[in-house]
Amino acid sequence: EFMLSVIKASLTEAVDLRGEMRDGVIDKAAHRRNIIEAYLKDHDYIMNANVQVLCDVSAATANRILASLVKEGKLVKCRQKGHWAYQLAGK
Repeated sequence: EFMLSVIKASLTEAVDLRGEMRDGVIDKAAHRRNIIEAYLKDHDYIMNANVQVLCDVSAATANRILASLVKEGKLVKCRQKGHWAYQLAGK
């Protein structure tokens, strides 16, 4: 858990907020997608639990975010060590 909080802090700093502003308000969905994209640059896959911690959302919200990215063709759902995980499409 400590390691995930460290990763979250560094990813949050690394994510560029340009393109996430709409009338001066950060677009939460775009910000969350950027966090997930940044995470997947250094990891082969992401799980619901990772999204919960990184984006500070509930399990249900994490599931909706991941399902949306699958529907858009950006991620593919796969199994990792007996659990559902998500990889970048085309990897």
